[in-house]
Amino acid sequence: MKRGAWWLLGILAVIIIVIFFFRSGSSKTGTINIYLTDAPARVNVTSIRVTLSDVEVHYTQANNENDTNASTGWKSIVNGPRTYDLIQVKDISTFLGSTEVPAGKYTQIRLNVDNAKATIDGTDYDLAIPSGTIKIVRSFDVVAGQNVTLTLDFNAEDSIVKQGNNQYRMQPTIKLLLNNEPKE
Repeated sequence: MKRGAWWLLGILAVIIIVIFFFRSGSSKTGTINIYLTDAPARVNVTSIRVTLSDVEVHYTQANNENDTNASTGWKSIVNGPRTYDLIQVKDISTFLGSTEVPAGKYTQIRLNVDNAKATIDGTDYDLAIPSGTIKIVRSFDVVAGQNVTLTLDFNAEDSIVKQGNNQYRMQPTIKLLLNNEPKE
C-alpha cells in the first residue's frame, strides 16, 4: 500500500473510534430486563401462583462522579398487578418487564407480592409471605448504553414450607443470574 493510503486508513480508524466513543459515552442510561425461571421441583406442587404489584430495583450511585442528575432510591421496573405461575416457568424464562434506568450501582431487587397460592396434592392453599415482599440483596451495575439482563431463578422445592396443619409459607429461594450486553 502507498504511504497516502495508510495515512487515509489511519484517519478513518481514528474517526470510527471517536464516533464510537462519543456515541457510547453520551448515554447516561442503561436498560434492565428482568426474567423469571424455575428449577424443577421434587415435591407434589402442581402450581404456585404469585401476583406481583410491582418489581423494583434500588439505585445507590452513578458510575461516574460527573453524572449526579439521577436521585438514589427505588426505580420501578414492572408495574402490576401481574400473576405468574412459577411451576409453569420450569426450565424456561418468562419475561417480567424492562425499563431504562440511570447508569450506576444497584444493590437490591424487591418484588412486592399481593397474593400467593399453591396447589399441593390437588388442594389449593394460601401461601403466607412475611412482609408481603421478596427481597433479593445483590449488587449489580448498569453500564451506560448497555442492557443488563437479570434472571430470577426460583427454586420451588426449597421455597414452600409447611407450617402446622394445612398451612404453608413461602420462603423464597431465588438465585439471581446476571448478564450484561451492549444495546442493539
